[in-house]
Amino acid sequence: MKTLLIVDDESSIRWIIKVAFEQENIRIVEASNGEEGVSVALQLSPDLIIMDYKLPGINGWEATSKIKEKLPNSIVIGHTGYANEENKKQGFSSGCTEILHKPVDLEEWENVISKYLA
Repeated sequence: MKTLLIVDDESSIRWIIKVAFEQENIRIVEASNGEEGVSVALQLSPDLIIMDYKLPGINGWEATSKIKEKLPNSIVIGHTGYANEENKKQGFSSGCTEILHKPVDLEEWENVISKYLA
């Protein structure tokens, strides 16, 4: 069974993604801040991580960098409501594989998650 880690401080975002994929034989784990996301990622080595940019404590790009230091092959999909070019550039520099935009488009999420967890 594949593991998906969702790191987002908005419980509604975590819930939407969780509900969309709970029937897909995917283990879904959640974290609500950057530090917790790093800790869970290092414990579980998930197959895919969805990382919000704006989080309490360390932001998502900092968390991604910390995860990629220890798990360089991890796949991190960043998502942000602050998707200007500079922010996206920072996300890719931190190790994000892709960066998606908020608000969450469920069809876009389904395509991306299926692509990496197929």
